[in-house]
Amino acid sequence: MLLLVASGAFAVQSLEARLDEAQQLLTSDPKAGAQHIADLELSKEQFNESQSSRFALYKSHSLLMAGDYQQATTLLNNLLETNRNPDVKAQAYSMQAVIYASNSEFMNAFVNIEKARLMLNDLTDSRAIKTVLANAATIYTEVGFVDKAYEYSNSYLKEVSKAGLEKELCYAYFNSGSIEVQLQNYDKARGYFFEASKNCKSSGQDLFYLLASQELASINLSEKNGKESLKKLELIQDRFQALDWDIGEVSGLIKIADMYLKLKKNEEAVKYAERAFAAETTDDYLPHKKESTRILATAYSNLGDNNKAIEYYQLYIDTERQIQLQLKQRKMAYYLAMESIE
Repeated sequence: MLLLVASGAFAVQSLEARLDEAQQLLTSDPKAGAQHIADLELSKEQFNESQSSRFALYKSHSLLMAGDYQQATTLLNNLLETNRNPDVKAQAYSMQAVIYASNSEFMNAFVNIEKARLMLNDLTDSRAIKTVLANAATIYTEVGFVDKAYEYSNSYLKEVSKAGLEKELCYAYFNSGSIEVQLQNYDKARGYFFEASKNCKSSGQDLFYLLASQELASINLSEKNGKESLKKLELIQDRFQALDWDIGEVSGLIKIADMYLKLKKNEEAVKYAERAFAAETTDDYLPHKKESTRILATAYSNLGDNNKAIEYYQLYIDTERQIQLQLKQRKMAYYLAMESIE
């Protein structure tokens, strides 16, 4: 009997450890995380109810990172229909919100994140509280609602600071830095990104370590250390390619192109910006489209190729109009979402 009890305890502990590893990998190496999730799924018959819910949330996260929104949504809908635990439901709602935002369905995104937010006072699992706050900050940052993003980001950083886990501080500081960039508070952003990179590196969060390092190098472009910053960006870019994450890779290409533009190396700027513009994700991700066409228009103008400069400048203007229209649509979607919840 003692042996059976001990074996059972070990099995539970082993599954918990493997679930913890899944969570770690999803924010450090998405490809390895997806493989770990696939391996872990072979043991799903052994999961208890809590472990089954965690696995569903992590698998949804992995599918979201891979762009498989439909399957991720199906998993989360199933959780919302079958699970009564507020901690699980709040996380599922907040992840649904991220998926809807990623798919430009902003009214649904706002409805779901507000449903999750309204449950905060009933949550007992700190992991659930932090997930809701982090996803809320992410969504409102992405859609340009900086005031709300600032509020959720501060709350998330305070919540994470209670335990002081480096893995969580990594993302919390990164999120705060991203918001300060939007507010053009570059000194504050630099401080947050420095703390993010330090905590990300020590906790093995490779993806966010690279993102934070990329942002630090980009902020430093305004200083007189262009060549040093460029070297850092190119090294980071090599590591992004190894991770095989398109959005991060394109972001790096744009930052490198912008650096070459500032150094008046227009041909190099064109080379990197063209790659960014041609990337599969760029056509749908307007911030990348806007930045790549801005750089191309300027670089071609500097090179005396007026036809190319005009072509890309027109694309830049069209993209800026699309972004402004999106912001108006998002504001309308937000007000409609709030009315539907009331």
